[in-house]
Amino acid sequence: MTEAEDDITPAATSDWQPLPEAARRVSTLVGALGWLPFGAIPAVVGGAFIPGWPARIALGLACLALAAGIGAWHGRARWSRTAWRLDDRGLQVRRGLVWRSEVLVPRTRVQHLDLERGPIERRHGLATLVVHTAGTRLYALRQSGFLDADAVALRDALLPEADRHDDAL
Repeated sequence: MTEAEDDITPAATSDWQPLPEAARRVSTLVGALGWLPFGAIPAVVGGAFIPGWPARIALGLACLALAAGIGAWHGRARWSRTAWRLDDRGLQVRRGLVWRSEVLVPRTRVQHLDLERGPIERRHGLATLVVHTAGTRLYALRQSGFLDADAVALRDALLPEADRHDDAL
């Protein structure tokens, strides 16, 4: 067992763990970028009714800034309302404020695990853990925002014992 795995044992994570600070930055950035198209629509429509290019450009920039600000706030709110824990039963992820969801993936239902790292996540040392479960063909728990070392340790901790030594003779 590696040092990273020792940090992610059921005894060590009995309480809910927040996502790291790097995930806040990524969530804020992705939220701001994701909302930019919502600012472009009113800028284009509103610009048709405003005479003069300087006023149209000012309206466009204001709409884009407002949309990016709303997206950044939304991304940060999602980050602050997401927590996880690993216990004897399995991995639990809790999200949301108004529509709260709590997902438990029992260790016995884990089929396989994937780690995904997009360019923004790699830049900040983060990874997305994808836990594929038994029972349904298309269901998987996808949680982004884990530190890379934590995602690897969670993946190793969630592997069924039989799968750890399947290549041994």
